Amino acid sequence: MPSAETLDQLALDFLWEAMDAGDLPYPLQVRSHGETLDERTALRHRMHAELAARGLIDRYGRVEPHVEDWLGVLARPDVAIDALFMPQLPGKAVAVFAAAAGGTGVVATQSGDDLHLRRVRADGLVAEVIGLLPAAPRGAETSVSLPADEFAAVNPRAVRGLADSDPRAAAARLVAQPNLRGGQFGVTARDRHGARTRGPVLSWFDKPNGRYLASTSRGRDGRDWVTVAPADIQTMRHRLGQLVAEVTR
Repeated sequence: MPSAETLDQLALDFLWEAMDAGDLPYPLQVRSHGETLDERTALRHRMHAELAARGLIDRYGRVEPHVEDWLGVLARPDVAIDALFMPQLPGKAVAVFAAAAGGTGVVATQSGDDLHLRRVRADGLVAEVIGLLPAAPRGAETSVSLPADEFAAVNPRAVRGLADSDPRAAAARLVAQPNLRGGQFGVTARDRHGARTRGPVLSWFDKPNGRYLASTSRGRDGRDWVTVAPADIQTMRHRLGQLVAEVTR
């Protein structure tokens, strides 16, 4: 069995159609081909010949077992991590969907049109996703927590007189620096009854002085609080692992 496959938009369109699985999971994308029913039928016949030659479907048009298994995991995962990130700003986004079901793990990545599929360990999704990110040193600023509305209102030009230890000053120093790259993670899980649970989104960004993780949570005062903390690979793996554990417990 192959350990990886690459599907262009046309192949992905008709293979996903054959799965009858609804929409492709966020943040992956696929275009529908053929402006008319006749055009789409002609494209389907042509694509079937190409997919059969690649060993992705059999001569009867049935999706080969390993492809069916992988796409089935994407369509109906027990747990999934979705990620969208910009390796550089400005630039093209990379979409990632890492999923596991029935002991099978699959990572799908998409930068541009092609979808790259890899079979991975079902318990290795966190490490696989974090491993796709560009390298960066841990941020040099201290951690900062502020109410979300106050963080959004931070003005780097209006912090004179604030102590360096004031969280508003630390937030202002961060805001004043340009973002070099960044992205976000989300985790979704399905219980045995089919109900889905989604955890809070984790965001990350790289500044000239390093990488940071940002999260929002409800404080004891009932307000939403934003926490930004310096992060390295180990920190990001730990926090994403925590999020997976919270959603799947």
